[in-house]
Amino acid sequence: MSRSVKPGWVTAVVASYNHAEFLAQRMDTLLAQTYENLEILVIDDCSTDHSLEVLRRYQSHSNVTLIVREVNGGWAAVSNQGLDMATGEFVIFANCDDACDSQMIQRLVDAMTGNPTAGIAFCRSLLVDEHDTVLGDDFVIREPSFRARCATDTLLTGSEMGRFLLHSCVIPNLSAALIRKACFSLVGNLSPSYRVCCDWDLYFRIVAHYDVVYVSKALNKFRQHHATIRSTTKERVIYEEYFRLLLGQIGVLDLTFRERCRFRLHVMYLWAMHLLAPSLNGLRNFPYHLRRVVALDPFATLFLLPGLLIRMAILGAKAFPLQAKSGCA
Repeated sequence: MSRSVKPGWVTAVVASYNHAEFLAQRMDTLLAQTYENLEILVIDDCSTDHSLEVLRRYQSHSNVTLIVREVNGGWAAVSNQGLDMATGEFVIFANCDDACDSQMIQRLVDAMTGNPTAGIAFCRSLLVDEHDTVLGDDFVIREPSFRARCATDTLLTGSEMGRFLLHSCVIPNLSAALIRKACFSLVGNLSPSYRVCCDWDLYFRIVAHYDVVYVSKALNKFRQHHATIRSTTKERVIYEEYFRLLLGQIGVLDLTFRERCRFRLHVMYLWAMHLLAPSLNGLRNFPYHLRRVVALDPFATLFLLPGLLIRMAILGAKAFPLQAKSGCA
């Protein structure tokens, strides 16, 4: 059952499972936050490594509460448990393998309080490996229209954000997103029906009712490693979730006919990437994915061939860059 909300407070929910090697940095960077009104709820989901040994070192901190589950529930269930226990006006799902700058929560709270129509405030993220080596910056891989719109701190309308989310999950990491707890009363908790797209689905539901604030400084570290949910989930499931989420949103968002066609083509291009991948898993999954797409949005199948042609043209240009260059001269 949800608890009463303390105005101005932030609850960081840390769902812990078998990432002992990253937990100390996760906890240290939360405890180092300059924002004082912070409670940290850590829920261990039956870890089989030495996560509990690490976490018990932090139990003495007055703003840390450690809960040890007796039955494994999975990330969404554990995060929802933390959400229901949260007392803060704002909630952040601080993934147990990520880290952050000491000013991140303060900057996100300031962005949220300065924009009362916003349901989410999120910041730019650095992509880091197991050793904290920076691999990239999530902003530079975004589509040009997003980079142009969000070159500085920006308030995005819910409608704008819905369109950006149809192109890609521009909030790549929940650890970078501060969310008003009131949002969940309106749109519901994290959905257990998604394994990979659980956060993306939540963003769509929130932006249907709220605006979003973007903080252009990179204050979050988004960990890339072999044991993330995305890397351990089979491609068959990943692409089914893409289709279910994105084609479903195309059907409900207030889009023009031209926009619906453009976004259907984009989703089919994503499928083409899977179909033409060297692993051949896309071809093996084709009958299943075709049935799902037809059930979700049969009109989208008209855009599969154009998506395949675009993908083949891009692969051809990469394979023969000199010929492509000379041909355009």
